[in-house]
Amino acid sequence: MLNEDHKKTAGVRSVEKKDGFLGKYDPTLFWGTLILVSVITLWGIFDPETFSSAMSSSQVWISINFGWFFMLTVSIFIVFLVWVSLRYGKVLLGQEGEPPEFSFFSWIAMLFSCGIGIGFIFWGVAEPLYHYTSTPYLAESGTPEAARVAMQISLLHWGIHGWACYAVAGLAIAYTTYRLKMPLSVSNALVGVLGSKTDGLWGKLVDYLAGFATIAGIATSLGMGLMSIRFGISHVFGLELGTTGLVVVMFLLIAAYVASAVSGLDKGIKFLSDLNMSLAFCVLLFFLFAGPTLFLLNLMVDSIGAYFSNLVFMSFWTDPMAQASEGKWMGWWTIFYWSWWIAWGPFVGGFVARISRGRTIGEFVFGVIFVPLVITIAWFNVVGGAALHAEINGTLEMYKAISADAGSGIFTLLTLYPIGSLISIVVFFNLIIFLVTSADSASFFVGMIVSGGELEPSKPIKLVFGFLIGAITVVLLITGELKALQTASIVAALPFAFVMLGMVASTIILLKKEA
Repeated sequence: MLNEDHKKTAGVRSVEKKDGFLGKYDPTLFWGTLILVSVITLWGIFDPETFSSAMSSSQVWISINFGWFFMLTVSIFIVFLVWVSLRYGKVLLGQEGEPPEFSFFSWIAMLFSCGIGIGFIFWGVAEPLYHYTSTPYLAESGTPEAARVAMQISLLHWGIHGWACYAVAGLAIAYTTYRLKMPLSVSNALVGVLGSKTDGLWGKLVDYLAGFATIAGIATSLGMGLMSIRFGISHVFGLELGTTGLVVVMFLLIAAYVASAVSGLDKGIKFLSDLNMSLAFCVLLFFLFAGPTLFLLNLMVDSIGAYFSNLVFMSFWTDPMAQASEGKWMGWWTIFYWSWWIAWGPFVGGFVARISRGRTIGEFVFGVIFVPLVITIAWFNVVGGAALHAEINGTLEMYKAISADAGSGIFTLLTLYPIGSLISIVVFFNLIIFLVTSADSASFFVGMIVSGGELEPSKPIKLVFGFLIGAITVVLLITGELKALQTASIVAALPFAFVMLGMVASTIILLKKEA
């Protein structure tokens, strides 16, 4: 059989697992991940100045010395995905005749809710305004042309390039899991190049880093989300929350996402993701028809043309003169984004792989790249476009609002609209669900990793890592070290970039063997 031939060639052995109170799990991965995350978190708690300084210096060094590498790597991912979808588009991520496990809508809803988290609500308003007031190229800041460029840059950061990072990891993991019937893990996605070494030190190290980057990334995402929730509670309900109040809210979120993760994919996670997308769509329609509709439609059409016209230029723009003198725009924006997407690649890619059984490679690339791109174009042009319109016409000081509190953007914008207070409630609950769906996906993914590739991790495993994510968020929220942990997860992007290039090579080798 196909998968047996591949595994014999690679020399892959089955993972030895324990079976006890925690269910089936790989003790090496379980304790290794737990220790790695705990050590780094404790460093941030007990020696915050050294930790923050080390992580910040590492990020700056990586940005300056490897910015070109990140720009080139993400472009390679796009070229690879186009090639593989054209040449091997009909190859099934599963056994012949196996139907998709989830409906197309639920599949898109789950991958989008997992991959975006609070990003759209948090940055959909803020990012176009930042680029409008500080435009790096093609226009002078604060001009009408700058608004056009601001939208292009926003689409660059949230469009094809970012989702390509998820698609590369997801495709490599899904192919080895469902086509070759191997345990679901990040390390097994490298079997084409590592062979039996995926069971050794290098394979374990890759899985450790995947677990750490997932937990650290989600913890910081939850922390940033709490800032928006705090503003939302103040704006919608008139209540001011201090640190204690935020901790209480965090514990409620922990209970929600752990319950969702424990309930399984086809219950809590699927239901919340479907609800999430429906609410976000309603918010989008509200802004489109209650806002400056004609302006937003014109902006959307114009942005599509400008985005694709300048895609190659933006993909390879490294600002070499400024980088040589330690210029910060690229480090703050494009390189930071590519690092963030790559650091989240194994987690989101692994979760997307889990829900993609039965899809062809062509369907997978289309669903993971182009459907989110369409949603991104619509959301940023409508919601971000409404914010730009208010700023440019002087009807609301949007940039001043997001400069004071980036999480306030969408709530501040809604004060312009007749039933904005009602929609603010919808946005508030949409924000909470986005946080829950990201965290439950993360708990599920880490559970799969430390379980040695179990497609349905045990409830105790999901409980352990769900509470660990929440506990780290609470402790670092109190100590004020969430930013440093976020930086630590970004630093992990450099080794992951090499891992994901290995995934590209491994997938090519395995597909050629199948052909």
